[in-house]
Amino acid sequence: MDIINHEFDAQTTPVYFSLALKRSYDIYMVYFPLFAICMVCFDRPRSILPVAVWLAATFLARHYMSRIFIRWNFLFYVVISAGWISYFIYTYGWNCGGTNFILPLMLISMFSLYDTLFNKIAFAVFLFILRMALFFHCQNYPPICILTETQMLILQIINTVLSFVVMAVICLTFGANLQKAEQHLMLYNKELRQQALTDPLTTLYNRRKMEEILNNHMTANPDGNFCIAIGDIDFFKKINDTYGHNCGDQVLSSLAALFKEKTLGIGHVCRWGGEEFLFFIPDTNLDDANTLMNDIRISVGKCAITYKELTIHVTMTFGIEENDFHSSLTELVKHADDKLYYGKTHGRNTVIF
Repeated sequence: MDIINHEFDAQTTPVYFSLALKRSYDIYMVYFPLFAICMVCFDRPRSILPVAVWLAATFLARHYMSRIFIRWNFLFYVVISAGWISYFIYTYGWNCGGTNFILPLMLISMFSLYDTLFNKIAFAVFLFILRMALFFHCQNYPPICILTETQMLILQIINTVLSFVVMAVICLTFGANLQKAEQHLMLYNKELRQQALTDPLTTLYNRRKMEEILNNHMTANPDGNFCIAIGDIDFFKKINDTYGHNCGDQVLSSLAALFKEKTLGIGHVCRWGGEEFLFFIPDTNLDDANTLMNDIRISVGKCAITYKELTIHVTMTFGIEENDFHSSLTELVKHADDKLYYGKTHGRNTVIF
């Protein structure tokens, strides 16, 4: 089975990074007008002009995101955010919650895949230094605009709520990205495992998978009875030599479909190698296995395989071995193979048990 060509890869990450920036800008474009309304209510209309500058800068950065390289988008986001934090604390003081916006700024920088670990650490150090510089500035100098305790409380609430909303949006955006990546990775690994354990031509189990099934069964059911049978297509080389390998492939695929139908709910079948198939029939004895394999043998003989304008009939020879509770899996398979060989040298189109 072919592996699905997933479109989800590292190239989709810029989409999520840009989406996180856009959503953060959208929140800022709500925050700045809300802040301006607060300034009007606080009877500080002159404070609206600087807020309008940041709102315009946010709008322009949001509008031109698709036309600018992603690193520049991130740089503009940092300038707008860090600039506003610095201006806000310098103007209104430390107790109004302006420093809360440092956290989403650090968060989105950590999710960036465009920088090395060193650059991310350097940026974290820069934000730490910025915070400490603003803190010591506030310890030595009063804010330009003196607000009442109620006004500071209102700004503290607004800044806290909006900064947490920005952080939640960033986490949800990248969380969805990581969740999709994990889902696609799990699906991809499942398909890889299925391909590794499936014969690509017949879509039956391959030899490795059948050995795994048999070993697991013998380990889990040490006292359980079962039979294995090996079947080989008679004169298959003649089909390949006469009609070509594509015709031979059609024969194998057609018989595989027949085997799936006959063993559904009864046992398992795999392509053991070449034109050989191995059947595993759990919880059965030699007589019942012989009945099943003879039914399959007869159905194979009746099966009309169409290839282009040709209709081909084939026969198969089978060897069956019952679990004797002391032989290894390798030995059981060899015993079945020996019986198959005996059937091949004594007329073919038979079941030896």
